Amino acid sequence: MAPFARPLALLLLHIAATAAMEFDMTYQTKCVMEEIGVGVLVLGEYSAFLKDEPEHPPVEVDVKVEDPNGVVLYEHMAVKEGTFAFTSKTAGDYKTCFTAKDIPTAEKVKIQLEWKTGVAAKDWDTIAKKSNLNAMATELHKLEEMVKEIHGEMMAMRDREEDMRNLNETTNSRVASFSIVSLMVCIGVGVWQLLYLKSFFVRKKLL
Repeated sequence: MAPFARPLALLLLHIAATAAMEFDMTYQTKCVMEEIGVGVLVLGEYSAFLKDEPEHPPVEVDVKVEDPNGVVLYEHMAVKEGTFAFTSKTAGDYKTCFTAKDIPTAEKVKIQLEWKTGVAAKDWDTIAKKSNLNAMATELHKLEEMVKEIHGEMMAMRDREEDMRNLNETTNSRVASFSIVSLMVCIGVGVWQLLYLKSFFVRKKLL
């Protein structure tokens, strides 16, 4: 099992749990968002540097991380690089914002940001040492954790699909009810118009 366990673990780890990006700030404040489920361990690493100068010297920016409800999970002022870690309490889009001291500075800054979630965010070397696991057992433990994580994501996707289906069914039911009510109103108005016209013509002795 050893020959395929490590490549498979690395492949799943790369596909499912790591998101690295590099982008220009352009504006004084630039935010990026990452969708994360409930109870997921998150580790973020970031750095800021001047993109157009030789050797790309680091530059200070303000960094803030918020959960989907706007609760601040991490905030540091005037930092060149750093890391943050948290366990998500709610599912949704988690926002990381970088702010330069002014717009001219922001136009020169490039940000590197790497998100690690779930299995990828854990320190497996420390876990292996504490649990006295050998390399093979550690890789198998990683695979087990990743399978659980992927299964959880699939279940969450199924729940979202079910919620969307229920919403569509509710919407269709409301549209059908509204159509029936609209039709009844139109028929009622038509009947009232006929009765009114008949009464009008009778009064005018046209009928």
